Amino acid sequence: MLTNNKYPDETIPFLKQNFGDSYSIKPLQEEASTRRYFEIEGKDKKNVICFDQNINEDFVLLARFLSENGIRVPQVIDVERSLGLLVLTWEGKYDLSSLPIEQYKKRLPEAIELLLCIQKLEPPDLVRNRKFDLEKLSFEINLTKEKYISFQNMFTLESSLTNEVIAFLEETIGYLDKHPINVFTHRDFHSRNILINEDGGLSLIDFQDARMGVPQYDLASILYDAYYPLPREFRLEILSYFQKKTIGGNVKFKEAFYLQALQRSFKALGTYFRMVVDEKKNKFKPSILSCLEQLEEIVQIGMFADSIYIFIRSLRNELSKHPSFKSDHLE
Repeated sequence: MLTNNKYPDETIPFLKQNFGDSYSIKPLQEEASTRRYFEIEGKDKKNVICFDQNINEDFVLLARFLSENGIRVPQVIDVERSLGLLVLTWEGKYDLSSLPIEQYKKRLPEAIELLLCIQKLEPPDLVRNRKFDLEKLSFEINLTKEKYISFQNMFTLESSLTNEVIAFLEETIGYLDKHPINVFTHRDFHSRNILINEDGGLSLIDFQDARMGVPQYDLASILYDAYYPLPREFRLEILSYFQKKTIGGNVKFKEAFYLQALQRSFKALGTYFRMVVDEKKNKFKPSILSCLEQLEEIVQIGMFADSIYIFIRSLRNELSKHPSFKSDHLE
């Protein structure tokens, strides 16, 4: 069993062989996934070790593909399938979320250029053959519905996901499913998945679930990033810049952007519900509050259904007053 800050005992002989008896190892930032990453040093080298129950073969394939196409990503140095272990190049300790806001605003255009480069790639079959279709988008909406019920019961909340809210979300994903333009989509393009490497550039991680999606999907992920909320005017500035440079920027771009931002943020909300309810990780509570605040803005700018606004506003107000969401209960 792999716990948050512990690596499996059966990997110790491998680690000693490759990094020496006196190697040092420490956990890296925990994310909302089953994988665990560790920084390891020994024999005058530093690497990242990824432990999982099974090797993610998509990660291995896409790491090679992206690297061959000029995208800086961790290189896979060794694969030990019997141990569920990957040895990766060290790409840096800090990600974009570690930067203060003014530095972040200066670096974000680099991330946008990185995103534009990814969207121009001719995707491998692995990516081309899966997309954000109606089935996938419906799964994400249904997961959030399911996790909200558990979340609602856990904190005895009155705010309810009405039939009107669900109906509008279903209309939203129907629109996105029929969008005429699909590109290589990272799927989780946010500040914690963009490392500042030791050459001063940016390295992309957590790309194993890439699939085809609308050009606005990854943009919505980073402009409405619950880990790093942005000032509204700056967000609009980046949105305008991206629209001029992306594929299909003249095809109902902003309409699709805000609908995609609604779907993406609603899906992220479900992930945070799951982490709090199922994994008992209170550190994700601030992300719920941040995500709700951003959803409120998305609904207002997009001029979406009143039922969506009422639910988001009601839930945000309830949680802001809830004892379990006070600052001393967030760890």
